[in-house]
Amino acid sequence: RSSAASDVYKRQPLGDAVDRVLTATGAPGPHRVPGHYYTSPDVPREVVESPTPVVGPSTPLVVGRELCTATVAGFDAAGRRVAVTAGHCGAPGDPVTSADAPERGQVGVVTRVGDLDQAVILLDPTVTVTATYGDVTVTGLGGPTPAPMTQVCKTGITTGRTCGPVLEATPDYITAHYCGSEGDSGAPVLDGGRLVGMVNGSSTLLPSCVTPLQGDMHSPTVGATWTAVAEDLDATGGVGTGFRLP
Repeated sequence: RSSAASDVYKRQPLGDAVDRVLTATGAPGPHRVPGHYYTSPDVPREVVESPTPVVGPSTPLVVGRELCTATVAGFDAAGRRVAVTAGHCGAPGDPVTSADAPERGQVGVVTRVGDLDQAVILLDPTVTVTATYGDVTVTGLGGPTPAPMTQVCKTGITTGRTCGPVLEATPDYITAHYCGSEGDSGAPVLDGGRLVGMVNGSSTLLPSCVTPLQGDMHSPTVGATWTAVAEDLDATGGVGTGFRLP
């Protein structure tokens, strides 16, 4: 593993003891991000068995030296393999590796960071892009912005799959009360199987999610809508224009 990817798996001094307590209370590991004790997604079997690197919705990505989560992967109008994540995860030119398969080396490079805090990743031609990654499947892109109190869900490397009600929605951003923390940035936000947005950050001064023992005492999460991101990709041109699912 690269040093950056290896950092993801380092344990905190009290990690084993906390793991045992949380397992007893219904929140077992893996807890793959130090200092966070939600159940992280494990490496999908199909990723381990694939002869090529695999990237899809919720793939944990190391961008430069930052851990984030892929929103989605597919093809653009020119047939290039493309993935999207949060823009604050890296800068143009940063190398990207999969935290689920770091031994495979670099899988792509950031080509652009947009005003909605989205990053476009040009993936290597050897990468297999998929609309299903582990337990996450994207069946549609964009569409109507979810109304307030609609339940949406996200899956990120740090806090796993969490769901909650939409609190506020505009054409550009969705704020919802589900768990998200560092490392989850970029994670897909789904209304059923429809990709409606991504995770970008917290919306209040409340703490982010560290452990399920917090209950609902955590900050809501805000993120760009997929419709706004896609419109920006198409308006800007270049890598990512005309994005479609595999």
